[in-house]
Amino acid sequence: MGEVRVLGNQDVPAVRRLLDLRPVDNVLIASRVQAHGVERSHLGNDLLGYWEDGELTSFLSDGYNLHPINAGPAALAAFARRLEHRRCASIVGVRDEAMGLYEALAATNYTQWGAPREIRDHQRVMVIDGPPLVQPDPAVQVATTRLLDSYHAASVAMYTEEVGVAPLDSRGAYRTHVASLLMKGHAFCVQRAGQVVFKADIVATAGTLCQVGGVWLAPALRGHGWSKPLMAAVVARCQERYPVVTLYVNRHNIPAVKCYLVVGFRQVSECATILY
Repeated sequence: MGEVRVLGNQDVPAVRRLLDLRPVDNVLIASRVQAHGVERSHLGNDLLGYWEDGELTSFLSDGYNLHPINAGPAALAAFARRLEHRRCASIVGVRDEAMGLYEALAATNYTQWGAPREIRDHQRVMVIDGPPLVQPDPAVQVATTRLLDSYHAASVAMYTEEVGVAPLDSRGAYRTHVASLLMKGHAFCVQRAGQVVFKADIVATAGTLCQVGGVWLAPALRGHGWSKPLMAAVVARCQERYPVVTLYVNRHNIPAVKCYLVVGFRQVSECATILY
């Protein structure tokens, strides 16, 4: 039976080796490890490693989201035993690993884990590593902090539509998050009459790869064919710094899937999200 323990700085090479096995699927965690290392004091949460015969074979990011990396059934069962009581908002990751962790946790403590708010078990992971196949819309700009109020409003609308709850709290954590994207130059938008009507974010970067998220177009502007050139412009902007652009999209979101395919994305894998 394998061993579970919290990872430390001495484990960084082994962690990076595992992340490099599936760089597209693992970009979110790789981005955080690249920026902050693996220890709680800098990362903000523990990474739980699973060891077999002295070798790190998988690990789990144990934070606001649970995110298993390279985890087979034995590792998932071991993580579930360690995490009997729920203290996360969601489980995310490669489909088989995220769903496997959810099932192992529900089997360990159904009261805590067995009744999620929603299961999105077929989310397409897509990649584009060449120029977009659609002419980019020149109206897309890098959003700056002077647009914070309007960009934050658009971000709240996007999040509420996507997740089903508004990301608002008394400390203003989500607004701080949005401001950090603007300050890093990781936010793109189109304005009309002083309001942001289209937005997209770079949510993670690792090496030559970036992940785009938070894509939103004002409802009144949908259905008119604008999303494709807007998304092509986001890709072109990203590729000025990151040649490979990835994103994930719910399989049932047919308009978005069609848009990404036309722009030039292709599906490379599948992920899942279990929301509590």
